[in-house]
Amino acid sequence: MKNIKLEILSILILCFTVSCSENTIEGFEFGENFDRNKMDTFFLALEEQNLGMGSVAIFKNGQLDYQKSFGEADIENGISATPQTKYRTASITKTFTASMIMQLIEENKLTISTTLDTYFPELPNSNLITIEHLLRHKSGLFNYTDTAYGTDIVTQPATQQQLIDLFIENGTVFQPNEQTLYSNTNYVILGFIIESIDQKPYSDALRDRIVIPLGLTNTYNGEAIDTTNNEALSYNPESNDWILATETNTTLVNGTGSIVSNPEDLNTFFQELFDGNVVSAISLEQMQANSTDIYGLGLIAIPFYQKMGFGGTGLLDGFQSISIHFPNDNVSISITLNGVSMSRNDIVIGALSIYSGLEYTLP
Repeated sequence: MKNIKLEILSILILCFTVSCSENTIEGFEFGENFDRNKMDTFFLALEEQNLGMGSVAIFKNGQLDYQKSFGEADIENGISATPQTKYRTASITKTFTASMIMQLIEENKLTISTTLDTYFPELPNSNLITIEHLLRHKSGLFNYTDTAYGTDIVTQPATQQQLIDLFIENGTVFQPNEQTLYSNTNYVILGFIIESIDQKPYSDALRDRIVIPLGLTNTYNGEAIDTTNNEALSYNPESNDWILATETNTTLVNGTGSIVSNPEDLNTFFQELFDGNVVSAISLEQMQANSTDIYGLGLIAIPFYQKMGFGGTGLLDGFQSISIHFPNDNVSISITLNGVSMSRNDIVIGALSIYSGLEYTLP
Protein backbone atom coordinates (compact mmCIF):
# COMPACT_ATOMS: atom_id res chain seq x y z
CA MET A 1 0.00 0.00 0.00
CA LYS A 2 2.91 2.39 0.55
CA ASN A 3 3.42 2.79 -3.21
CA ILE A 4 -0.24 3.40 -3.94
CA LYS A 5 0.24 6.96 -5.22
CA LEU A 6 2.45 5.73 -8.03
CA GLU A 7 0.16 2.84 -8.88
CA ILE A 8 -2.91 5.07 -9.06
CA LEU A 9 -1.15 7.48 -11.39
CA SER A 10 -0.20 4.57 -13.63
CA ILE A 11 -3.83 3.42 -13.73
CA LEU A 12 -4.98 6.92 -14.65
CA ILE A 13 -2.97 6.72 -17.88
CA LEU A 14 -4.28 3.25 -18.66
CA CYS A 15 -5.91 4.46 -21.86
CA PHE A 16 -2.61 5.82 -23.18
CA THR A 17 -0.47 2.74 -22.62
CA VAL A 18 -2.12 0.32 -25.05
CA SER A 19 -0.61 0.06 -28.52
CA CYS A 20 -3.55 0.13 -30.92
CA SER A 21 -4.39 2.13 -34.02
CA GLU A 22 -7.15 4.74 -34.04
CA ASN A 23 -9.43 2.71 -36.29
CA THR A 24 -8.95 -0.35 -34.06
CA ILE A 25 -10.41 1.40 -31.00
CA GLU A 26 -13.16 3.35 -32.75
CA GLY A 27 -16.58 2.33 -31.46
CA PHE A 28 -15.50 -0.86 -29.70
CA GLU A 29 -17.79 -2.49 -27.18
CA PHE A 30 -16.95 -4.69 -24.22
CA GLY A 31 -17.76 -8.33 -24.89
CA GLU A 32 -18.01 -7.98 -28.67
CA ASN A 33 -15.70 -10.25 -30.66
CA PHE A 34 -14.54 -11.72 -27.35
CA ASP A 35 -12.17 -14.64 -27.96
CA ARG A 36 -12.44 -16.74 -24.79
CA ASN A 37 -9.69 -19.09 -25.90
CA LYS A 38 -7.32 -16.15 -26.32
CA MET A 39 -8.22 -14.92 -22.83
CA ASP A 40 -7.56 -18.38 -21.38
CA THR A 41 -4.24 -18.50 -23.23
CA PHE A 42 -3.32 -15.06 -21.88
CA PHE A 43 -3.72 -16.09 -18.25
CA LEU A 44 -2.07 -19.46 -18.89
CA ALA A 45 0.94 -17.58 -20.29
CA LEU A 46 1.14 -15.50 -17.11
CA GLU A 47 1.19 -18.68 -15.06
CA GLU A 48 3.69 -20.59 -17.20
CA GLN A 49 6.13 -17.67 -17.44
CA ASN A 50 5.90 -16.83 -13.72
CA LEU A 51 4.46 -13.43 -14.58
CA GLY A 52 1.49 -13.66 -12.27
CA MET A 53 -0.76 -15.79 -10.09
CA GLY A 54 -4.34 -15.01 -9.15
CA SER A 55 -7.95 -14.85 -10.30
CA VAL A 56 -10.09 -12.71 -12.60
CA ALA A 57 -13.83 -12.24 -13.08
CA ILE A 58 -15.77 -10.12 -15.57
CA PHE A 59 -19.44 -9.19 -15.19
CA LYS A 60 -21.65 -7.90 -17.98
CA ASN A 61 -25.10 -6.57 -17.11
CA GLY A 62 -24.69 -7.92 -13.60
CA GLN A 63 -23.98 -11.48 -14.71
CA LEU A 64 -20.73 -13.43 -14.65
CA ASP A 65 -19.39 -13.48 -18.21
CA TYR A 66 -15.86 -14.79 -17.65
CA GLN A 67 -13.71 -16.07 -14.83
CA LYS A 68 -10.32 -17.70 -14.60
CA SER A 69 -7.79 -18.64 -11.94
CA PHE A 70 -4.12 -19.18 -12.65
CA GLY A 71 -1.09 -20.18 -10.62
CA GLU A 72 -1.10 -21.38 -7.04
CA ALA A 73 -2.69 -20.13 -3.85
CA ASP A 74 -0.18 -22.05 -1.72
CA ILE A 75 3.00 -23.10 -3.51
CA GLU A 76 4.51 -25.15 -0.69
CA ASN A 77 1.45 -27.37 -0.43
CA GLY A 78 0.68 -27.41 -4.15
CA ILE A 79 -2.75 -25.78 -3.81
CA SER A 80 -3.86 -24.28 -7.13
CA ALA A 81 -5.91 -21.10 -7.28
CA THR A 82 -9.62 -21.57 -8.03
CA PRO A 83 -12.52 -19.12 -8.44
CA GLN A 84 -13.25 -19.73 -4.74
CA THR A 85 -9.76 -18.67 -3.65
CA LYS A 86 -9.82 -15.54 -1.50
CA TYR A 87 -7.20 -12.79 -1.53
CA ARG A 88 -6.29 -9.80 0.57
CA THR A 89 -7.70 -6.95 -1.50
CA ALA A 90 -5.49 -4.30 0.14
CA SER A 91 -6.63 -0.74 -0.64
CA ILE A 92 -9.85 -1.77 -2.38
CA THR A 93 -10.90 -1.92 1.29
CA LYS A 94 -11.09 1.88 1.14
CA THR A 95 -14.13 1.81 -1.15
CA PHE A 96 -15.96 -0.41 1.36
CA THR A 97 -14.98 1.94 4.20
CA ALA A 98 -16.06 5.02 2.24
CA SER A 99 -19.39 3.37 1.43
CA MET A 100 -20.07 2.72 5.12
CA ILE A 101 -19.14 6.32 5.97
CA MET A 102 -21.60 7.56 3.33
CA GLN A 103 -24.27 5.28 4.83
CA LEU A 104 -23.67 6.86 8.24
CA ILE A 105 -24.01 10.32 6.69
CA GLU A 106 -27.31 9.29 5.08
CA GLU A 107 -28.46 8.03 8.50
CA ASN A 108 -27.69 11.48 9.98
CA LYS A 109 -25.14 9.95 12.34
CA LEU A 110 -22.32 11.90 10.75
CA THR A 111 -21.81 14.75 8.28
CA ILE A 112 -19.24 15.31 5.57
CA SER A 113 -18.06 18.38 7.50
CA THR A 114 -17.82 16.75 10.95
CA THR A 115 -14.38 17.52 12.33
CA LEU A 116 -12.00 14.92 13.64
CA ASP A 117 -11.91 16.39 17.15
CA THR A 118 -15.41 14.94 17.66
CA TYR A 119 -13.76 11.53 17.94
CA PHE A 120 -10.01 12.03 18.34
CA PRO A 121 -9.26 15.53 19.70
CA GLU A 122 -5.71 14.44 20.50
CA LEU A 123 -4.76 14.12 16.82
CA PRO A 124 -2.95 17.07 15.21
CA ASN A 125 -5.23 19.58 13.44
CA SER A 126 -8.24 17.56 14.61
CA ASN A 127 -10.33 20.74 14.85
CA LEU A 128 -9.64 21.49 11.17
CA ILE A 129 -9.70 18.05 9.54
CA THR A 130 -13.13 16.96 8.31
CA ILE A 131 -14.58 13.63 7.23
CA GLU A 132 -14.34 14.87 3.65
CA HIS A 133 -10.65 15.65 4.05
CA LEU A 134 -10.04 12.10 5.27
CA LEU A 135 -12.00 10.56 2.40
CA ARG A 136 -10.25 12.70 -0.23
CA HIS A 137 -6.73 12.36 1.21
CA LYS A 138 -6.61 16.07 1.97
CA SER A 139 -6.10 15.83 5.75
CA GLY A 140 -2.35 16.41 5.76
CA LEU A 141 -1.84 13.52 8.18
CA PHE A 142 1.41 11.67 7.57
CA ASN A 143 1.07 8.29 5.85
CA TYR A 144 2.05 5.92 8.66
CA THR A 145 2.83 3.01 6.32
CA ASP A 146 5.70 4.99 4.80
CA THR A 147 7.70 4.32 7.96
CA ALA A 148 5.98 1.17 9.26
CA TYR A 149 6.81 -1.01 6.26
CA GLY A 150 10.27 -2.49 6.31
CA THR A 151 10.11 -2.86 10.11
CA ASP A 152 8.89 -5.59 12.43
CA ILE A 153 5.79 -3.56 13.32
CA VAL A 154 3.90 -4.83 10.27
CA THR A 155 3.73 -8.40 11.58
CA GLN A 156 2.64 -7.46 15.10
CA PRO A 157 -0.93 -6.84 16.34
CA ALA A 158 -1.79 -3.19 16.91
CA THR A 159 -4.45 -1.68 19.15
CA GLN A 160 -6.40 1.46 18.32
CA GLN A 161 -4.50 3.41 20.96
CA GLN A 162 -1.13 2.26 19.62
CA LEU A 163 -2.07 3.45 16.15
CA ILE A 164 -3.44 6.77 17.42
CA ASP A 165 -0.18 7.30 19.32
CA LEU A 166 1.74 6.53 16.12
CA PHE A 167 -0.35 9.04 14.16
CA ILE A 168 0.31 11.71 16.81
CA GLU A 169 4.03 10.97 16.69
CA ASN A 170 4.11 11.15 12.88
CA GLY A 171 2.29 14.49 12.80
CA THR A 172 1.27 16.29 9.62
CA VAL A 173 2.88 17.20 6.30
CA PHE A 174 0.57 20.09 5.32
CA GLN A 175 -2.50 21.97 6.53
CA PRO A 176 -5.91 20.40 5.80
CA ASN A 177 -7.22 20.94 2.26
CA GLU A 178 -3.99 22.60 1.08
CA GLN A 179 -2.90 19.58 -0.94
CA THR A 180 -3.90 16.06 -1.90
CA LEU A 181 -1.53 13.37 -0.69
CA TYR A 182 -2.39 9.70 -0.32
CA SER A 183 -2.31 8.55 3.29
CA ASN A 184 -3.46 5.22 4.70
CA THR A 185 -3.79 7.03 8.04
CA ASN A 186 -6.99 8.65 6.77
CA TYR A 187 -8.86 5.41 6.24
CA VAL A 188 -7.68 3.73 9.43
CA ILE A 189 -9.22 6.69 11.26
CA LEU A 190 -12.42 6.40 9.21
CA GLY A 191 -12.57 2.74 10.24
CA PHE A 192 -12.25 3.79 13.89
CA ILE A 193 -15.08 6.29 13.42
CA ILE A 194 -17.32 3.57 11.97
CA GLU A 195 -16.56 1.44 15.03
CA SER A 196 -17.33 4.34 17.37
CA ILE A 197 -20.70 5.16 15.79
CA ASP A 198 -21.87 1.58 15.22
CA GLN A 199 -20.48 0.43 18.59
CA LYS A 200 -19.03 -2.73 17.07
CA PRO A 201 -15.75 -3.86 15.49
CA TYR A 202 -15.06 -2.87 11.89
CA SER A 203 -15.40 -6.52 10.87
CA ASP A 204 -18.95 -6.66 12.27
CA ALA A 205 -19.94 -3.34 10.70
CA LEU A 206 -18.69 -4.62 7.35
CA ARG A 207 -20.67 -7.81 7.76
CA ASP A 208 -23.89 -6.08 8.80
CA ARG A 209 -23.76 -3.13 6.40
CA ILE A 210 -22.28 -4.67 3.25
CA VAL A 211 -21.68 -8.42 3.27
CA ILE A 212 -25.06 -9.73 4.45
CA PRO A 213 -27.26 -7.20 2.57
CA LEU A 214 -25.44 -7.90 -0.71
CA GLY A 215 -25.18 -11.65 -0.20
CA LEU A 216 -21.40 -11.71 -0.47
CA THR A 217 -20.16 -15.19 0.42
CA ASN A 218 -16.38 -14.75 0.19
CA THR A 219 -15.85 -11.31 1.71
CA TYR A 220 -14.88 -10.41 5.28
CA ASN A 221 -12.32 -8.51 7.30
CA GLY A 222 -9.15 -10.58 7.27
CA GLU A 223 -7.18 -12.04 10.12
CA ALA A 224 -4.12 -14.31 9.89
CA ILE A 225 -4.10 -16.02 6.49
CA ASP A 226 -5.79 -19.43 6.69
CA THR A 227 -5.05 -21.58 3.66
CA THR A 228 -7.52 -24.23 4.90
CA ASN A 229 -10.23 -21.59 4.34
CA ASN A 230 -9.31 -21.09 0.67
CA GLU A 231 -7.18 -18.04 1.46
CA ALA A 232 -4.15 -17.42 -0.72
CA LEU A 233 -0.66 -16.72 0.54
CA SER A 234 1.25 -13.97 -1.24
CA TYR A 235 4.61 -14.14 -2.96
CA ASN A 236 7.32 -11.87 -4.33
CA PRO A 237 9.22 -12.66 -7.54
CA GLU A 238 12.86 -13.69 -7.30
CA SER A 239 15.05 -15.17 -10.06
CA ASN A 240 12.08 -16.33 -12.14
CA ASP A 241 10.57 -18.00 -9.08
CA TRP A 242 8.39 -17.06 -6.11
CA ILE A 243 9.34 -16.49 -2.48
CA LEU A 244 6.82 -16.18 0.35
CA ALA A 245 6.10 -12.54 1.21
CA THR A 246 5.89 -11.00 4.67
CA GLU A 247 2.35 -11.22 6.07
CA THR A 248 1.07 -7.91 7.41
CA ASN A 249 -1.01 -8.19 10.57
CA THR A 250 -4.44 -6.92 9.54
CA THR A 251 -4.95 -5.04 12.82
CA LEU A 252 -2.42 -2.57 11.42
CA VAL A 253 -4.53 -1.88 8.32
CA ASN A 254 -8.16 -2.14 9.48
CA GLY A 255 -10.33 0.08 7.31
CA THR A 256 -7.57 0.80 4.82
CA GLY A 257 -6.32 -2.59 3.58
CA SER A 258 -7.79 -5.43 5.61
CA ILE A 259 -10.63 -6.94 3.55
CA VAL A 260 -10.40 -10.43 2.06
CA SER A 261 -12.47 -11.26 -1.02
CA ASN A 262 -12.45 -12.79 -4.50
CA PRO A 263 -13.11 -11.25 -7.94
CA GLU A 264 -16.70 -12.43 -8.18
CA ASP A 265 -17.65 -10.88 -4.83
CA LEU A 266 -15.77 -7.67 -5.68
CA ASN A 267 -17.68 -7.34 -8.95
CA THR A 268 -20.93 -7.95 -7.09
CA PHE A 269 -20.08 -5.20 -4.61
CA PHE A 270 -19.26 -2.64 -7.30
CA GLN A 271 -22.30 -3.65 -9.38
CA GLU A 272 -24.58 -3.21 -6.36
CA LEU A 273 -22.88 0.07 -5.46
CA PHE A 274 -23.60 1.51 -8.91
CA ASP A 275 -27.09 0.00 -8.96
CA GLY A 276 -27.94 2.10 -5.90
CA ASN A 277 -28.14 -0.75 -3.42
CA VAL A 278 -25.33 0.41 -1.11
CA VAL A 279 -25.65 4.20 -0.98
CA SER A 280 -28.01 6.74 -2.54
CA ALA A 281 -27.53 8.14 -6.03
CA ILE A 282 -26.47 11.47 -4.52
CA SER A 283 -23.85 9.79 -2.33
CA LEU A 284 -22.57 7.71 -5.24
CA GLU A 285 -22.11 10.82 -7.36
CA GLN A 286 -20.12 12.43 -4.54
CA MET A 287 -17.94 9.34 -4.20
CA GLN A 288 -16.81 9.34 -7.82
CA ALA A 289 -13.52 10.98 -8.69
CA ASN A 290 -13.40 13.75 -11.28
CA SER A 291 -10.86 15.64 -13.35
CA THR A 292 -9.86 17.83 -10.40
CA ASP A 293 -9.88 15.16 -7.69
CA ILE A 294 -8.40 11.79 -8.67
CA TYR A 295 -9.35 10.12 -5.38
CA GLY A 296 -13.00 11.12 -5.00
CA LEU A 297 -14.72 9.89 -1.86
CA GLY A 298 -13.42 6.34 -2.10
CA LEU A 299 -13.69 5.80 -5.88
CA ILE A 300 -10.88 6.59 -8.31
CA ALA A 301 -11.39 7.26 -12.02
CA ILE A 302 -9.90 4.56 -14.29
CA PRO A 303 -10.34 5.19 -18.04
CA PHE A 304 -9.82 2.61 -20.79
CA TYR A 305 -9.66 4.53 -24.07
CA GLN A 306 -12.91 6.50 -24.31
CA LYS A 307 -14.65 4.38 -21.67
CA MET A 308 -14.66 5.72 -18.11
CA GLY A 309 -14.58 3.34 -15.18
CA PHE A 310 -14.54 3.82 -11.43
CA GLY A 311 -13.13 1.54 -8.77
CA GLY A 312 -10.11 0.86 -6.63
CA THR A 313 -6.67 -0.68 -6.60
CA GLY A 314 -4.60 -2.38 -3.95
CA LEU A 315 -1.05 -3.38 -3.04
CA LEU A 316 -0.13 -5.19 0.18
CA ASP A 317 2.78 -7.59 0.74
CA GLY A 318 2.77 -9.74 -2.45
CA PHE A 319 -0.92 -9.09 -3.12
CA GLN A 320 -2.11 -6.73 -5.84
CA SER A 321 -5.70 -6.07 -6.88
CA ILE A 322 -7.88 -3.93 -9.08
CA SER A 323 -11.64 -3.56 -9.49
CA ILE A 324 -13.23 -1.37 -12.17
CA HIS A 325 -16.90 -0.79 -12.96
CA PHE A 326 -17.80 0.90 -16.24
CA PRO A 327 -21.29 2.31 -15.53
CA ASN A 328 -22.13 3.32 -19.10
CA ASP A 329 -21.41 -0.22 -20.30
CA ASN A 330 -22.56 -2.02 -17.14
CA VAL A 331 -19.34 -4.04 -17.14
CA SER A 332 -17.15 -4.87 -14.14
CA ILE A 333 -13.73 -6.48 -13.97
CA SER A 334 -11.79 -7.53 -10.88
CA ILE A 335 -8.34 -9.07 -10.79
CA THR A 336 -6.76 -10.31 -7.56
CA LEU A 337 -3.12 -11.37 -7.60
CA ASN A 338 -1.05 -13.13 -4.96
CA GLY A 339 2.13 -12.90 -6.99
CA VAL A 340 3.10 -10.69 -9.92
CA SER A 341 6.38 -9.98 -11.71
CA MET A 342 5.02 -7.75 -14.47
CA SER A 343 3.02 -4.55 -14.37
CA ARG A 344 -0.48 -5.12 -13.05
CA ASN A 345 -1.48 -2.35 -15.44
CA ASP A 346 -0.37 -4.53 -18.36
CA ILE A 347 -2.43 -7.45 -17.07
CA VAL A 348 -5.55 -5.27 -16.87
CA ILE A 349 -4.88 -3.81 -20.31
CA GLY A 350 -4.47 -7.30 -21.74
CA ALA A 351 -7.69 -8.59 -20.22
CA LEU A 352 -9.77 -5.56 -21.26
CA SER A 353 -8.28 -5.54 -24.76
CA ILE A 354 -9.04 -9.21 -25.36
CA TYR A 355 -12.51 -8.82 -23.85
CA SER A 356 -13.16 -5.97 -26.28
CA GLY A 357 -11.83 -7.81 -29.34
CA LEU A 358 -8.96 -5.32 -29.71
CA GLU A 359 -5.55 -6.23 -31.05
CA TYR A 360 -3.30 -7.57 -28.31
CA THR A 361 -0.05 -9.52 -28.45
CA LEU A 362 0.17 -12.26 -25.86
CA PRO A 363 3.26 -12.30 -23.61
